Amino acid sequence: MNKFRTAAYAHVSRVGRSDSGVTLTELIVTIALLSMLLAMVMTIFVTFSTTFSKERSATSNIAGATVAMNELTRVIRSGTENPVASSAANDPVFSYAGTERVILQAYLDTSATTPQPVKVEFVITTDRTLVERRWKAQLLSTGYFTFQPTVASERTVVRQISVGTTPVFRFFDNKNVELTPPPGGTLTLTQRRLVAAVKVSMTIQTDPTGRAKTASLENTVGIPNLGLSRIGIDR
Repeated sequence: MNKFRTAAYAHVSRVGRSDSGVTLTELIVTIALLSMLLAMVMTIFVTFSTTFSKERSATSNIAGATVAMNELTRVIRSGTENPVASSAANDPVFSYAGTERVILQAYLDTSATTPQPVKVEFVITTDRTLVERRWKAQLLSTGYFTFQPTVASERTVVRQISVGTTPVFRFFDNKNVELTPPPGGTLTLTQRRLVAAVKVSMTIQTDPTGRAKTASLENTVGIPNLGLSRIGIDR
């Protein structure tokens, strides 16, 4: 009988202990460990997200700068003078040549049998967007070309162009002498007739926080249609 009571008491004691749950100390330790684990996971997630955003912005910067530079190079390299019926001198390639705006005429995407020039403007707007506008040519009865007054097309080339100390457009003659326009203005007619190359500097920053690495490209574009000697070499 005593053995039965002892066994029963032991069983009841085990049941009582199992029903008692965890202690306050155990609960606090468990919560602390879970908090540390959650903090580690959140730190890894935030670090990964930040790194991913920076890399994505940097890639976008490179892509934008490349697209802009390719388009500017293609158009400027195709620049050409325009003969004028009432003058022995041709209109120069550039009708406007400023540090953040150029207007030029070129032969682009034209028919091989009936080629026509196009007037192109590249301008950086107040919100630092590079915009391209085009005007179609109009053939006069004299056989010379002029350009229609209405813009035929307009498109955004790239956004988020950084403000820097280097001008976007710099102009050089065939002896590599820089022709500098006045602030906010254009080269004179005499200077524009001398332009043989344009140095384009493009810096893009698409990350609004400015933490991503910018993409900067620079290219000197000659204008072979002028028939001038190479830049920096005397004739």
